[in-house]
Amino acid sequence: MPIQRSTCFKLKSPEDAQRMIDAYKTVEETQQRDGKPYLLSVSAHRTLDDPRSQGYNFIANTTFANMGDVKYYDEQCEAHQKLKAFAKDKVAGPPLVLHVET
Repeated sequence: MPIQRSTCFKLKSPEDAQRMIDAYKTVEETQQRDGKPYLLSVSAHRTLDDPRSQGYNFIANTTFANMGDVKYYDEQCEAHQKLKAFAKDKVAGPPLVLHVET
């Protein structure tokens, strides 16, 4: 069953939202496992202003075929490692990460 991952960020500066969107597009274009693309979908967006958002102002949704691909993404995916390095100084605190089977 596919796994949908939602990652919520608190960006320090609203101006970084477009840079983060572009960084996720780069992940979508460059991600590979065993020489082939493995992510089923990738999208990233600014959130709408809402007091219930608790300061989270950016969300990325990534769909994986299985939990093995999630583990690979977290531990070995070069595209994801580059994204994390890029985003490190742009976010306040750790992201909120949720996984659901779809």
